[in-house]
Amino acid sequence: MPAILGFFASKVGMYALIAVIAGGFLIGVRQTGYNSAQRKCEAAAKQREIDIAQRDVKIGELQARESERLVAEQSKTEDIDNAVQSKLEAELAKRKPADRCELSKPDADRLR
Repeated sequence: MPAILGFFASKVGMYALIAVIAGGFLIGVRQTGYNSAQRKCEAAAKQREIDIAQRDVKIGELQARESERLVAEQSKTEDIDNAVQSKLEAELAKRKPADRCELSKPDADRLR
């Protein structure tokens, strides 16, 4: 132990001690910079994931609105078709049975 203390007390020992401390400091600074860069990269990747998720939510909302619009349009079309069909059925019911075109057996089979 006294030999080690004697070495550090000498000029060469002092320079060696200063070099070790400076090297440790430089390695610490380098590691801090590396960790900072790594965190920036990870933050950018997470932000990209958030942006993609927000875009997907917007797309989903647009699709939901489009679906609602299509359902409303189809409902209107169905109402119009039902009104026309009711009108035609009422007109057909007013006709005499002789004027009606009865279905033949092959036609009836095809409709099933």
